[in-house]
Amino acid sequence: MPRATVRQDAARLVAQSDASGWSSWQLVQSIASQCGVSLLQAARLARGWTLQDAVTALTEVGQRATVQQLSSWEQGTSRPSDPRLDGLCRLYQTRPDRLGFGIDYTPSGTEQHPATVPTTRDEHAAEPPVAADARHAILRSLLGSAGVTLPTPVLTALASVRQEMTQTLTGSVADTTIDQWEDSATEYGQAYQHTPPAEILGGAVLDFAEVQLLLGRSQHADHRSRLCHVAARLAATTGIALVALGEHREARGWFRCAQLAAEETGDRALRAWLVAREAVIPFYFGAPASAGRLAERARLLAGNTPCTTAAWAPALEARSLARMGRTDDARQAMTLAERAFARLDSSHTSDLAYGYTERQLRWHIGSMYTTLGDTRRAQLALDEALSLYAPDEHLDRALIAMDQATSLIGVGEIATAAQVGMLALGTIPAEHRTGIVVSRARDVVAAIPARAARIPLVADLCELIATEAVPALAG
Repeated sequence: MPRATVRQDAARLVAQSDASGWSSWQLVQSIASQCGVSLLQAARLARGWTLQDAVTALTEVGQRATVQQLSSWEQGTSRPSDPRLDGLCRLYQTRPDRLGFGIDYTPSGTEQHPATVPTTRDEHAAEPPVAADARHAILRSLLGSAGVTLPTPVLTALASVRQEMTQTLTGSVADTTIDQWEDSATEYGQAYQHTPPAEILGGAVLDFAEVQLLLGRSQHADHRSRLCHVAARLAATTGIALVALGEHREARGWFRCAQLAAEETGDRALRAWLVAREAVIPFYFGAPASAGRLAERARLLAGNTPCTTAAWAPALEARSLARMGRTDDARQAMTLAERAFARLDSSHTSDLAYGYTERQLRWHIGSMYTTLGDTRRAQLALDEALSLYAPDEHLDRALIAMDQATSLIGVGEIATAAQVGMLALGTIPAEHRTGIVVSRARDVVAAIPARAARIPLVADLCELIATEAVPALAG
């Protein structure tokens, strides 16, 4: 049945329900049976919601899903995880079997108000879909009956038997479902700068758990490889969020978990990207030599492959070398990064989380020059980087500001540096003022000479950082 017809028929049944005083369960059953949709979709249509409406409402009860995921649950191509099923039950104020998941084993006659599907003006309306425990009786009835058409419960029972056997034999997930998971993983890259890391963390872990369940079933080789690729990106997304939140030890575990998934894909570029992502942890948390070694390993793993890491890894290596005082080596590594970046196409340079953008390269060049004490080149690159960021790309803008402040300290502009740090911390939304941002602000304060501690703006910055709930981060 076309979607527009389904919506129209559902709306007609909603109106009839209002006039006749049906219960919500009676309305859902009626929509499911007469419109030929799943119970989950019927529950949504009974409220007059679009898929986007339902996704928004689901967020309000503490669960997250994409439109594609909700659609796949409604169509039966995938199944929600237990936490998300619980969220759906809270959303629709019902129990799992009345959304099409599981079976109600309550003995017959024990309900005080047994639900019945209301009759309508359509005398030939189909019966509601049958539960699994009723299939055998329906199928047995087929043996003693004949006719040229089959009612909906019989067709539903036949389809259920066939689908369960198909899943038993293959266990493989549909291509469209994998497409949806790949799209979902990509969405995190697009939301990386705009969405609070705690929110990204929650969504990524839930999605990872669902992909983990799929990988626990038998899959075709190409499907398994694609699912492992998704799992690696989701695990890395979890690691990225944990780094932003300052939980770098747990982040390392997630990056290594991502590596295990990536090894099954045979994707050299993905493996190199994950090593570079892990290198960010020691870079920001006090171990530049370790960061440099990991960045070098990522660069060598990427080799001559035109991929994100071919440019990003040497840029990170250059910043690490600068922190170790190896000026010439740092400059050479950054030259490698710029040359590699020039060979990348737009698919590699348009994504902040999974790619490597022009604004990130400008920032990293400025960061290197800040460490090397070349204030003029540093400020030029950092200003250029900031001009390329949107106002709501909070995390990188705050980190760039801290590099600007550090550069200003190097030329004695202490008050201005403190003002830059104050502005960065004061304007970033509270949910983005995470461990990594506060840690960099503390680095700025640590770089200020002790003799400047009485400057009012410096004292204000120290006081602001002292009030932050985020604890100091160990190296």
